Amino acid sequence: MYNCYILLLKIKLLINSVYTKVRGPNMKINKEQKQKNRNKIILSAVDLVTSKGLKSATMREIARQAGLGDATIYNYFPTKEAIVYGYYEDKFDGVIKQLKQIKDFNEYTFDEQLQTFFETILELFLPDREFLEKTFKTTFFALSQHYSRIRPIKEKFMAIVEDIFTAAIEVDEIPDQVFREMTIQFFWEYYIGIVIYWLKDDTDQFEGTTVLIDKSIDLACTSIKAGIGNKIFDMGIFLFKNHVLSRMNFIKDHVDTIHGIKKKFMGAKND
Repeated sequence: MYNCYILLLKIKLLINSVYTKVRGPNMKINKEQKQKNRNKIILSAVDLVTSKGLKSATMREIARQAGLGDATIYNYFPTKEAIVYGYYEDKFDGVIKQLKQIKDFNEYTFDEQLQTFFETILELFLPDREFLEKTFKTTFFALSQHYSRIRPIKEKFMAIVEDIFTAAIEVDEIPDQVFREMTIQFFWEYYIGIVIYWLKDDTDQFEGTTVLIDKSIDLACTSIKAGIGNKIFDMGIFLFKNHVLSRMNFIKDHVDTIHGIKKKFMGAKND
């Protein structure tokens, strides 16, 4: 029995040795190959989900169409839903790359940068419009338990808008925003709304969406440049200081009176 065990061990070592020679010492998948495999998986998923829907597409089908082993796909994505989130995350990497390739983008006005940003998003989504029709709402209207999947996408979006705001503030094109984070959050909600509108837009060359972006960005930027959010905040501070604080003694007197009544009432009840 012991001899059989030794024999099996030797055979295993021999097989491993041969495999190492065939494979080579540096056969480890490098970063570039990993990215290629990831891209192939996403492209395969886009194709299959577009043709048969997210529910019907399977991880095995996606892996095989990508030219990868059934188990290999799980080294990149745990589920097909994770592949969908990966698609949207990668698109924002693509947006950043596209914007960086515009040589004079830093010379664009605040309005122009924002408008170009949103138009670039739709431009990159265009080849996969049918895929978006089947996945966008379920992805971006996900329940709170799926927020961790949305977060990397949102962080990339917010970083781009934050950069556009910072650049405009530095050259005094717009005033610094008291509610800056809230304003940038508004553009995240705006992005979701614009994509949904675009998916329903049946006008020639999506002219309806183009006009909507043009007019809505103009309105938003006009409000930001006018510092409306800052003025509302200033007015709130003024009202608080001059009306709420000035009436604190009056309110305190009334609270004391109420407390007095309550004590008498409770006292009467105890008698």
